[in-house]
Amino acid sequence: MPDKVYKYRPFSVNTLRALTEAEVFYAKPSTFNDPLDCDPTIDVDIDRRHLERLLYRMIVRRKNEEEGRNEIGRLRYNSSEYGDYRTNAEVESYLMRTLASTIKHELDLELGDEGVLSLSATWKSGLMWSHYADEHRGICIEYDTRDQGHPRLKAVDYKGPRAIKTSDLYRWKVRDDLVAQERVFQTYFYTKSNEWKYEKEWRDVRDRNGVTDAPFRITAILFGLRCNGSVIKSIVKLLNDHPQIKIWQVLPKDDGFGLRRYLVNRDEIDAMAVREPSFLMFKDIVWDDLDDLEDLGTVAELAGPEEDPGA
Repeated sequence: MPDKVYKYRPFSVNTLRALTEAEVFYAKPSTFNDPLDCDPTIDVDIDRRHLERLLYRMIVRRKNEEEGRNEIGRLRYNSSEYGDYRTNAEVESYLMRTLASTIKHELDLELGDEGVLSLSATWKSGLMWSHYADEHRGICIEYDTRDQGHPRLKAVDYKGPRAIKTSDLYRWKVRDDLVAQERVFQTYFYTKSNEWKYEKEWRDVRDRNGVTDAPFRITAILFGLRCNGSVIKSIVKLLNDHPQIKIWQVLPKDDGFGLRRYLVNRDEIDAMAVREPSFLMFKDIVWDDLDDLEDLGTVAELAGPEEDPGA
């Protein structure tokens, strides 16, 4: 586990709450921008009877035994339209597919309301700044993972399989096998397409989604390349009483397309007052004598068109 993890954010009210209220948002998997993320397929590697027993156990845990029996009976009855599943291999294969589909539905009902906090192991990703921090106009929050244990904070696997084996589901749901349960969780929550590997993602998973207290301590704020000066000034002043939080400005490297950072001078920014409108700043200045301008010419000369001195 890395000592530091990072959250790229656009500047918004929710971002301010992340700083002032120590809040984070655990997203519902169905809201992810990648529709394949947390949406595994089912690899059927057990026979029909074991599939039925697995589905029955899943429904009983969510509802009751009668509902479990009724659902198995309904699926068997629907398959009878094509023949007898007990004597016809094709009909049994059809029944197994419908069983697998229903098992996947039950699994999504169980795990689909979990919350996922997505983080990164790096602050240097130009793509992450573009995609998640308002095209470099936002900020990146650095969290420290060392204050307490985080058993469900794990690295995303970009090479793992998308499919969950029904044998693992069976061992988990019927035999209470915790190792099999961990394999299911790994595939469901921590496996993504290799196309996303640039994110270097780490995830923390909890049993419900939504806003909650941050499980980490903030140790630094990084401002994007295009971050507005007013945003920088506001956040520096906001963190005036928290000198332990480092503040960095991100800049491009001179020798390539990478990013570098330097520490912001907090005292210099903190010394800046709230700027007044210019008309207020100069309202007490009065020209008492226009003769003071004679070295520059009259007001009319200053305002008029330029003349050729040799004409």
